[in-house]
Amino acid sequence: MADSSKANTSPSDGNTPAMRQYHAFKKQHPQCVLFFRMGDFYEMFFDDALLAHRVLGITLTSRTEGVPMAGVPFHAVEGYLRRMIQAGHRVAVCEQMEDAALAKGVVKREVTRVITPGTLTDEALLEEGKENPLAAITFHPGDDGPAVSIAWAELSTGSFTLTTINVEEIADELARIHPRELLYVESADGQPPTRIRNLVERVGCAATGRPGWHFRQREAAEILRQQFQVASLAGFGLDDDDPVLGPASAIIHYLLETQRTPGTSSSQSSRRIAHLQPPKRFTRTDHLIIDQTSLRSLEVEQTLRSGGTEGSLLGVLQDCTTPMGKRLLRQWLCYPLAKQSLIEERQRVVATLVEDERFLTDLRQALETVQDVERILGRIAVGRATPRDLVALGSSVKPASKIAELLADRPSVRGYYGRVASVSGPLVRLTELIATACIDSPPHHMREGGLIRDGYDAQLDEYRVLQRDSHTWLAGYQKQLIEATGISSLKVGFNKVFGYYIELIASNRDKAPPEWSRKQTLKNAERFITPDLKDFEGKVLSAEQRAIAREGELFFGLCTKTADHLTELQSFAAVVAELDVLVCFARRARRYRYVKPAITNEPVLSIRAGRHPVLDELLGDRFVPNDVELGSGSDSASRIPNGSEESSSLNTSSLSSARWHSLALITGPNMAGKSTYIRQTALITLLAQTGSFVPAEEATIGLCDRIFTRIGASDELHAGQSTFMVEMTETSNICHHASPRSLVILDEIGRGTSTLDGLSLAWAITEHLASRSCRTLFATHYHELTALAERLPNVTNLHVTVREWQDQIVFLHRIAAGSTDRSYGIHVAKIAGLPRTVVDRANEVLGQLSISHSAPQVVPSPANPYQAAHSPDSQRKDAQLSLFTEYLDHPVIEDLRKIDVNHLSPLEAFERLRKFIERVQNGA
Repeated sequence: MADSSKANTSPSDGNTPAMRQYHAFKKQHPQCVLFFRMGDFYEMFFDDALLAHRVLGITLTSRTEGVPMAGVPFHAVEGYLRRMIQAGHRVAVCEQMEDAALAKGVVKREVTRVITPGTLTDEALLEEGKENPLAAITFHPGDDGPAVSIAWAELSTGSFTLTTINVEEIADELARIHPRELLYVESADGQPPTRIRNLVERVGCAATGRPGWHFRQREAAEILRQQFQVASLAGFGLDDDDPVLGPASAIIHYLLETQRTPGTSSSQSSRRIAHLQPPKRFTRTDHLIIDQTSLRSLEVEQTLRSGGTEGSLLGVLQDCTTPMGKRLLRQWLCYPLAKQSLIEERQRVVATLVEDERFLTDLRQALETVQDVERILGRIAVGRATPRDLVALGSSVKPASKIAELLADRPSVRGYYGRVASVSGPLVRLTELIATACIDSPPHHMREGGLIRDGYDAQLDEYRVLQRDSHTWLAGYQKQLIEATGISSLKVGFNKVFGYYIELIASNRDKAPPEWSRKQTLKNAERFITPDLKDFEGKVLSAEQRAIAREGELFFGLCTKTADHLTELQSFAAVVAELDVLVCFARRARRYRYVKPAITNEPVLSIRAGRHPVLDELLGDRFVPNDVELGSGSDSASRIPNGSEESSSLNTSSLSSARWHSLALITGPNMAGKSTYIRQTALITLLAQTGSFVPAEEATIGLCDRIFTRIGASDELHAGQSTFMVEMTETSNICHHASPRSLVILDEIGRGTSTLDGLSLAWAITEHLASRSCRTLFATHYHELTALAERLPNVTNLHVTVREWQDQIVFLHRIAAGSTDRSYGIHVAKIAGLPRTVVDRANEVLGQLSISHSAPQVVPSPANPYQAAHSPDSQRKDAQLSLFTEYLDHPVIEDLRKIDVNHLSPLEAFERLRKFIERVQNGA
């Protein structure tokens, strides 16, 4: 992050009081861009101005010679703040705390908020469907080697999570958390350590160094006990020696530092973040693990081409009606469950909603009125709530009783009913209070009042009466004075110079009661003032300011009363979010004919007529469904993928076999659907473990611990890694960590290097994964690999069917049993529009290069007992030593080997050579 303070030199004697004030605040916040309020603008100076000019594109001016200056209007500041934060910078907002016209000397100012990428709460700075976590990490020794502890909190919602994992897992976990800002122990040179820089580049977040004592174990437990007002952390599953307390402590220190309420003490000893929820310990094994590569390859959150949500799994599933539900859907897709009981609990709710359309419709309608309760609570807790936030909260909790009523007497949602019913009483009373106090269409802010209803507060009503009905009061007062004095010509008036007065004509001046005070003498009249009139004058002249101030007091009181229900409101928001996602699942299941998958602990994967959830929506009936059969047991092994008629005849002999297949090799042309097939299998598995129904006619999903993918070509030039190096690095990760419970998706392993090297690697990798018995789908153009199905009992061949007609091919997009020996690459090139001359020449070259392939003869590896035990060649003593036989010898070569050049005359040699040339040219 750029240091914006380098050119902000200390003030000189020639600086104005305002600039000396600026320098004092800049010194307190050296790493922030200081937005300094001056009248109707927020001004920036020195390097801050230069940075604002670059990032925001605003005009660069100069206050005095050598002092760069740039400003933005106060009424549009939120947009500029958002752009500054998105660029990765921190901002300190310095406000005027008094009216400049009434100030004596320099206007009093105060930094009212420090805004960083990870501490946003304002609605204008946040995306409703995305979380905005702040994370902190520390590295330390662990039981199984180097470890890292990580804490992450969402200030806008109050969530707080902790975990300790192996160092090698940190990048993948941060990719799922996707923090906007990462706190680390700052180094002496002020620069992030190399490993922090690498993490930040991979994850794409801002990095902020913090003092080492913020992470210190000794004080960490105490600050957590203070924050959560407990005597012991044992209730949170923590002890004082837990290394995860260090980053948790740094999070709290940072939040206390950035969330300052104007006018309060900066000491942290008595402050706390009221809405921050008690920390939850995250356990990786409770969830299906999806690493960063798989999240990207499967396009779970965003597409590879555009980087946007549209066209991703999240994009097509997103049908949630509440902001909390939208964020939770993303979380569930990145953190599928790994426990069968929890998955089936969600399935039961979805099934109930699918079966009862009226229940589904009524529940969704009830949820539609709930706004972003989580983030409104966050703004209330940090003093950033607006009148609209308060009214929105009141209307959002109003349907609590209706939701409880809908959930009652339904066994599948009994747990949700209990959670809503337990808080509905207090929430109904809260919404009645807010509805009684506030108007239905509140203003954006409290600067001009207008939030509180008439009749709610007697003091406010008095101020408003004075504002609206001052003439009525004056007329009544004048009538009262006439009756009391008997002076019918008496008048009560007002002017801007002398204010309110009682005027008597000169002949009546002596009739004025002694308690009246003379105010002004005119030629033909005398003006007086009474204590009542003077009091009225004071009230009327300040009624507007007093009314606004009183509304502010009432608004603050309502916010305080709302904050007293934080626990109930957070519980309600959590229930609404979960129900919203489950309703989303049910609506999709009904609309696109999804089915409830059977979940089992057996390592099987059986899908009948499965469809890609994204393409299924885009293509509709044009999408071709396919079967998947992997896993143990004769039943799953005997079923074959649907496809052409030939698939049945190809596999008749294997139907009675009890073989099981954990690895399927898939061959076929480009564009025929291999990648779609393997991706949809992974996505169906992922959806099943979120508790969703899946796009298929029938599915049995054996619980997976991880989904691994190696798909597509990419490089990381900034890290000095070629496409092939990235491919091998990702494959290495799979080979080391895939277990029998994993699902592995591979696409074209080995294509980034020479043919023989790539084929050798693909062969060895296939053997390795087969030996691990992890469920694997491997799409490849190396047709030689299909020989492994005859050598290894748990390997099977599949292919994508095509039809050839008049030198054209038709992709059927169906997966059938067996292998193919053609890739139709030149046909695909022709379809892509390659020049006809190039296509024709390619066909000529292909004809010249075409050779007969034989199955590779491989010596069993001593390092791979599984491959050695199952290879048909394992007992052969004369096994061929070369790895692959790619070319068959030409007959001429065999004749050449037989020639004894020592007994061959020059004439005979010439004649033999002539005949060899003729044979080669004639193709003999």
